[in-house]
Amino acid sequence: MTHDFTAAERIALREHGIELFADRVIFDAQPPMSEAAIAAVQDVCAGPLPPALLTLWRQTAGGRLAYDLSIAVDTDDGPRIEAISWCELSYNGNGRYRDLQGWIEHELELAEAMAEDEGCDWNGKLDCLPFGGFEYCDRIYAVTAPDALDRGGIVAWKMGLPPAWTPAPTEDVATTFAPDLPSAFTMLALHQDPLAPDDDIHVGLDLLEYLDRRRQQHGMSTDLIDALLAYYRRAWIDWRGLLDAGTLAAHPRALRVALTHAVERDDAELLHRIAAAGCALSGALAGDEDALARARRLKKKVAIDTLAALLPR
Repeated sequence: MTHDFTAAERIALREHGIELFADRVIFDAQPPMSEAAIAAVQDVCAGPLPPALLTLWRQTAGGRLAYDLSIAVDTDDGPRIEAISWCELSYNGNGRYRDLQGWIEHELELAEAMAEDEGCDWNGKLDCLPFGGFEYCDRIYAVTAPDALDRGGIVAWKMGLPPAWTPAPTEDVATTFAPDLPSAFTMLALHQDPLAPDDDIHVGLDLLEYLDRRRQQHGMSTDLIDALLAYYRRAWIDWRGLLDAGTLAAHPRALRVALTHAVERDDAELLHRIAAAGCALSGALAGDEDALARARRLKKKVAIDTLAALLPR
């Protein structure tokens, strides 16, 4: 049963730099954004800031996230599954690659240059506001254009990389992946159980290390940490449980995680179990790469032979 945090516990979490928003955990969370700072951001946007973003900023100006995010993207070459690094909620003075104001200035410069290249007038306002992501390669935007069909939606942008970085995209990709900020937060998930991970390096490690520092250096209670981890763990995609229950085929993202696990560990038995559960083995796992293509790239001979036998000819 999920712990229901009391008002006192939420205050204690806030004292340790932790905020809860849309059923997700923000750590290294900053104090609320001032109304003057919010007004300054609103002044450079083409339309109203999304209400949920205002709610977030009045709770915390920003911080860090520790979740997996994968989204479907339609490109000229067909549909792809892209992993997006959304580990930051930008705020002014964050001391990393660019702070919120730095990203805004960068986007204003790009918009002005694009208008000049296209020979059209520009009103000096942003149709899409950058507010998160990871450094320069993955960014998250809120749509503020007042006449946009996806106004208030959340956009993911990923930078194209050289072909050697397969299965990463070779051209920039962007898509509106959620109609609003709470829906976008709902898509943040955990591909591994943070308390019993399959790998030494996993997305939850940053939060676990942060909590350990808060416990050792700032006296955060073990009970509060345990309650927070139980709350955080709700985002875990338990593909093993779905496979045992015979329902994995109905959960595409969990199926991708399961297939990726089976291929990377060269696990023929697991591949046979997944196939026997009525799951498709041919869908994209990352980029446009399916299970067989991934097995071939990683030189997983057992997985290659198993998939070749299981896939329809």
